Amino acid sequence: MKTLMFTVSHQHLEELMCSRCLARLVSIEDLGHIRDHYVVRALVRDEHLDAVIAKAADRPRWVKWPES
Repeated sequence: MKTLMFTVSHQHLEELMCSRCLARLVSIEDLGHIRDHYVVRALVRDEHLDAVIAKAADRPRWVKWPES
C-alpha cells in the first residue's frame, strides 16, 4: 500500500470511493465549488494504483504518512 496525494474531481472521487480503490482517506481539502476538485491524501492498495492514476487530475505523488 502507498499513501498518495493527488487532485481529483468530485465525480472521479465518488467513483474511486464506490469501487473501493481508496483503502483509507487520510485528508481531503475542497478547492471550492467553482473548481469542483479536491486535494486528497489517501492510502491506496497496489492493485488500485492504475485506477487512481487514471482518474486523478494531476500525477499522484507518494507521501510519507503520517505527515504533518
